[in-house]
Amino acid sequence: MKATQYCVVAFPKLDNEAQFQRLREKFDPWPYRVRPYIPVVLPFTPADLDEIQNVSDHVSTARRTLHPLAITLHECVERGEYLCFSIEQGRDQVVELHRRILGSEPMPLLHDTTAYEPLLWLCQVSDPARRTVALAEANGVGRSLGIIDALSIIRLGPSEDLKIVAVFPFGIGRVDFYERLTG
Repeated sequence: MKATQYCVVAFPKLDNEAQFQRLREKFDPWPYRVRPYIPVVLPFTPADLDEIQNVSDHVSTARRTLHPLAITLHECVERGEYLCFSIEQGRDQVVELHRRILGSEPMPLLHDTTAYEPLLWLCQVSDPARRTVALAEANGVGRSLGIIDALSIIRLGPSEDLKIVAVFPFGIGRVDFYERLTG
C-alpha cells in the first residue's frame, strides 16, 4: 500500500482561471480534485506526525516575511500524463520561494536529486491523443498572469485522495485554515 505523502504548494490566483477550468472539465477525469498548483516542496513521506507538525510550523513562520509574487505563464508542456505551464516571469522568485521553504523538507537521501523546476500543474490527461489536443488548446489560451499570495500543505492519501491540511497567507497574520494532526 502507498504511504500518505505531504506536499507544500502554491495555488496562484490566475486571470485565465475560467478558461483553464473549462479545459480541465473537458479533458481531466478529476477536474475538481485540485486547482492548478505549483509544487513548492515536492511530495515527501513524514516519519511521524511530529515531522509534519514541524513542517507546518516552519511554513507558518517562513510565510510571515513573504510578499505576493506576480507570475506569467506562457507555454504549456507535457510531463508524462500531465500538462504543465512554464513560469516565464517570476520564475526566479518562485525558485527562491522553493529555496526558503525547502528547509521544511526532509534531507534527500541521494545527493544527485533532480533540480527544482517551477511549473504550474494544470491537469492530467491519460490518453495520448486527447493529451495532444488538450496541449494545443492550453497553448491557445495564450499568456496568463497570476499572483501567489499563500502557501498550502496538501495530503496525498494512499488511494490518491487529496486534502488541503493548512493554508498560510503571506505576511504576518493567522493561519486561515489548519487541520489539527492527531495520531
